[in-house]
Amino acid sequence: MRLADALRVDQKRVIAFTGAGGKSAAIDRLARELSVSSPVVVTTTTKFHLNQSSIAEAHLIARNPRELDRLSTLLGKHSSVLVTGEVAETESKWLGLNRSTIDALHTIAKKAGAVLLIEADGARGRSLKAPAGHEPVIPPYVDLVVPVVGLDVIGAALNGNLVHRPEIVASLLGLTMGDRLRPEHVASLMSDTSGGMKGVPQSAEVRVLLNKVETPDRIADGGIIAGRLLASSRISAAVLACVAKPNPVQEVVGRVAGVVLAAGDSRRLGQPKQLVNWRGRPLVWHSVQAALGGGLSPVVVVVGAEAKSVRRVLAEEPVIFVENPEWADGLSTSLNAGLAEVEEHAEAVVLLLSDMPFVDAALVSALVHEHRRTLSPIVAPRSGGRRANPVLFDRVTFPALHAVRGDRGGRELFQIFPQVWVEWDESILFDLDSPEDLPRLMEQE
Repeated sequence: MRLADALRVDQKRVIAFTGAGGKSAAIDRLARELSVSSPVVVTTTTKFHLNQSSIAEAHLIARNPRELDRLSTLLGKHSSVLVTGEVAETESKWLGLNRSTIDALHTIAKKAGAVLLIEADGARGRSLKAPAGHEPVIPPYVDLVVPVVGLDVIGAALNGNLVHRPEIVASLLGLTMGDRLRPEHVASLMSDTSGGMKGVPQSAEVRVLLNKVETPDRIADGGIIAGRLLASSRISAAVLACVAKPNPVQEVVGRVAGVVLAAGDSRRLGQPKQLVNWRGRPLVWHSVQAALGGGLSPVVVVVGAEAKSVRRVLAEEPVIFVENPEWADGLSTSLNAGLAEVEEHAEAVVLLLSDMPFVDAALVSALVHEHRRTLSPIVAPRSGGRRANPVLFDRVTFPALHAVRGDRGGRELFQIFPQVWVEWDESILFDLDSPEDLPRLMEQE
């Protein structure tokens, strides 16, 4: 997967990279990916190594806003432009832009339709850092902040070899110099407002880049870190990657919510299907277990016709109930009610029906894993060439889901968005729709 896709970069976005362990390499990779279809401006609010001038096709030195006059012309000739101050007197680095110059740069880049990439932190080539009092320097109009850390620091001693400002790291984490760094230490530092979250504008999205993920062990470490990072509502996702590689991203770990649609009155069945007892539990309970066991969070249960009974049988489960007073107007009303509850902080949502007893946690987990690997707009199970439920919908589909009307779910979105399939056994094709289906279900208790 491309880094641009994992970071969900859109045109005209302003992106700041902070932290350590591959910021410059990530900016280089992103600039190459984006410049194929959009102009890119690269700059820094700190310093930039002289040997990194090749990160863009052209280089402009601007010590003040007036010296940005040539930028529009350069963007007309080149797909990417690096803008820095002059060479520092004491080291082999380009100086960063001052506040007035970067503000003017932002205005020009926006007018040109360019993506502005900002290196907003320095780390002296280390893999992990804690910021000093003056760091990082993130302009307030940045709308995506990417804190970076190199996972080669896992298992390493807390010292100056791989850690920049190790004494600050030790203080923030309550560690002693020389202690071995574990995944939970990295997660704590990156989610700390004095660490990886320092200086992030309130309106900016945050997607943490876990770099140097090259082995199964590092993927496992990244999964542990990602799970802890997502405890913070300010962090949208963790990107597991090795930005030095052409296809850098291994996985994108974000919150995937579950919405169990359990509001209907089951007219054709003649009794509430969500309350049909099977293997000692109501069918809606089995759907909830599949969602929870599959790692969905939060899990919302949309109730309507049998609201009191559904609430009662799920009283001990860690779910959120959403009442749909318009349930009689069709399935789409429940879909909209459930989606509205979770969409603000969700990378994706899995829509589950309450009448598919053979859908289990393993299938839900498989859908989530495929989404992490691809960020496909739709991930759905399939058996023998036939599409089945539940279906995972990425956040790019949410506006289209809200537009669905009547007694329909997200089926029509398959004609609009690309999808990937998870092949499964034929048991998932069973649903409880008519009285004739009941004996077949009970035979498999």
